[in-house]
Amino acid sequence: MKKRFSGALARVCYLLLIIGAGRPALAQVPSLDARLRLDVEDEPLEEVVRTLRRYSGANIVILEGGDTPVTLELSDVHWHDALDYAAELARCAVDESPSGVIEVSRPPYLSDYNFKDAPLRDVIENIARVAGANVIISPEVEGSVTLRLAEVPWRDALEVLCTTLGYSVVEERRGILRVADPATLEKQLVTRSYQLRYLRPRGNYVPVIQSEFVEGQAAPPSSVEDDFTVLKALKKALSPLGMLDFIDSQNVIILRDTPQVQDVVQEILRRLDVEPVQVYVDVKFVSTTEGALLNLGVDYGDAGPMASISGGQIPITFPFDLAGNNGFEDGMIVNNNGGPWADENLNVGTTVFPDTIFGALNFTQFQATLRLLQRDSSTEVIQAPKIVTLDGREATIFVGETIRYAEAKTEQGQAGGLSLSVTEAANSPVEVGFQLLIRPHVVPGTERIELEVIPKETSLSGTGSSALAPQGFDVFTLGASGLEGSIALPRTRSSTLVTNMMLDSGQTAVIGGLTTDSKATSESRVPFLSSIPLLGELFKHETDTEDRRSLMIFITPTILHGRDDARAILNQELERRDRRLREELDALIDGALIEGEAAPEVDTWQGPPALPQAVPQVVDGHVFPGEEQAPGEGESVQADELSDTGDAPGAAPSVPGAARRPPPAPATPAGKQIPPAGSTGPSG
Repeated sequence: MKKRFSGALARVCYLLLIIGAGRPALAQVPSLDARLRLDVEDEPLEEVVRTLRRYSGANIVILEGGDTPVTLELSDVHWHDALDYAAELARCAVDESPSGVIEVSRPPYLSDYNFKDAPLRDVIENIARVAGANVIISPEVEGSVTLRLAEVPWRDALEVLCTTLGYSVVEERRGILRVADPATLEKQLVTRSYQLRYLRPRGNYVPVIQSEFVEGQAAPPSSVEDDFTVLKALKKALSPLGMLDFIDSQNVIILRDTPQVQDVVQEILRRLDVEPVQVYVDVKFVSTTEGALLNLGVDYGDAGPMASISGGQIPITFPFDLAGNNGFEDGMIVNNNGGPWADENLNVGTTVFPDTIFGALNFTQFQATLRLLQRDSSTEVIQAPKIVTLDGREATIFVGETIRYAEAKTEQGQAGGLSLSVTEAANSPVEVGFQLLIRPHVVPGTERIELEVIPKETSLSGTGSSALAPQGFDVFTLGASGLEGSIALPRTRSSTLVTNMMLDSGQTAVIGGLTTDSKATSESRVPFLSSIPLLGELFKHETDTEDRRSLMIFITPTILHGRDDARAILNQELERRDRRLREELDALIDGALIEGEAAPEVDTWQGPPALPQAVPQVVDGHVFPGEEQAPGEGESVQADELSDTGDAPGAAPSVPGAARRPPPAPATPAGKQIPPAGSTGPSG
């Protein structure tokens, strides 16, 4: 046996690293939309169906005819079409139940079936007897027919026969077929409405950031039925007399058909109209920079790492001793301390002072520097957006800025004068920054996510002077000599990557390959001396800088199955931010203490504020509630005495922003107010 399969879409990723345990990211993934190439020769139908089941992930059951050999060669076809064709070669039929199970069976065939002027009722009964089917014939069915059939499935023969004479065949419950007049069936049709909760056709406007991948623009005029694929699927399940309407404003389906079709449609909607799975995507843009620096030339006063060549001292003569010990002396050579240079430091056996004394510390020192440095700057998380999107819906993240630029127009008036007008350029604005398009698809019945990712980075790369144009713009000079003008236009550089990957929920993928190279040259020189031919090179210093900036994208998708998962993700993010704020606050306090300043008084979050507690008062053996005291003045309020809202048991729920009003002091049986404990009541 030989089988060859190849997907229609080749998934290519420039750099893909998968972190964590799991199956390979580029493994073959079942897909209900898969297209394939199939080449089999004399293989049982059961083997072909098993291969298609593994490739598509569909539930396919063979009831009959699995041992029939088939030979076929197909290229770039949908897997369901390949199944239909293979089943037809094996004299089998493919039927899909409302539950989604595909059944492959071998129905009875009518071979050499001949009738001439036979009553229609007799022919229908004969076909039902051969097929072993349950068929009910309405009393109004009558007429005669002449036919000749050879190797035809019985169901196809029955439907064509009844349709030719103006009758309809409908399937009732338990697979019972009923042959009746269309007018009679129409009187028995049932009308029902189905309110869709989650299924809804897409609107004409898509609220996304405009990009070259997805645009939020008006859709061309079209009917809802053309775009809403659910309606197309439901219409295929209708009987010949069935009618289906959709009310777009109410998202309601109105169906008029037989009770059997109503049950089928209801089962289909029960499986399709479910709460969609959400995907929480955590994205981190991490930037790292590597730089190479080359310094060549004479660098005065640079204290960096260097290999230097120090020249010898040029003797300096004075007519006196700077130390003031020996008075005036002709031709004295002084040392660094101002005293006379010792004779033993001179060349032995000579009386002539040399022009240069090697090995001495020179008075005017210069350093010829040749320096090579490799710098690795620290990795920085420049952006960390987080977004939640529905299964199968695209989400766009854009982090950057929009730069607008103008264009100038000069017009000559009727009087010969020139008028200048400034307007926004036609191609303005320019968006620079990072853009990420994500489209997740949760594989049904698994915790795996098929993720389509398109990251794009755009930056300004112009080299114009900052005095004439903003950074990243290029300056162009126009006009002739004496009438020259300049215009600044932005020059952009972009990097785009398109990839598809398969991840487990909570697994992290790293996408790299978005690099930006930049080169810069700067020169410093000593005035006047650097202009001397040949020798001027000793008074110049040139720096060549080359930086390579790499952008890595860390993507972590997580499946959210319901409200509990969404709430857990939210609480986790709030706790993470709370910890980060606490760390920043601790660092701020530690820095203030090191500098000797007083620590800032900052109230940290310690949970909900404690409620005041009423201290009971005892008067004549009776207990009355007293004044409220905050914890610390009386007994502290126990945590288990508070409800989830922070109120005491039995108290009215608190209202945000409303001040608590202390309860009035209790009255005695005589109507007098009881003063709080420890206070002095009115005399007399």
